Amino acid sequence: MAGTTSWEQVRKELQRARGARRMVPWALLSALLGWAFLAVAARSWRAGLPLLVGGLLFAAVIRALSVPHCPACGKGLWLRGERPGPPTAPVPTQVERDHRCPRCGAALDAGGC
Repeated sequence: MAGTTSWEQVRKELQRARGARRMVPWALLSALLGWAFLAVAARSWRAGLPLLVGGLLFAAVIRALSVPHCPACGKGLWLRGERPGPPTAPVPTQVERDHRCPRCGAALDAGGC
């Protein structure tokens, strides 16, 4: 089993992932709106395709970054199907309840919580 990791590192990782998760809908909407505006301005739906593809790739990168990783093993901290909830009413995830990595079982120190 890996050594103890500070809870502050884990908390920062969870907040970073939640922030990235909130950006995915914005990135998708901006890609679609950018494509629509350019298609209307150029009077051709094909004119905005490079902008749409670039925006969708950007959204895919943000989606990939929205997964928190364990500082000890590097695997995902959220279990499949786990929903952390909106920022106004967060739902505690397994790692937040147990203070252990659900993949490797590393103890995540809760010192300060």
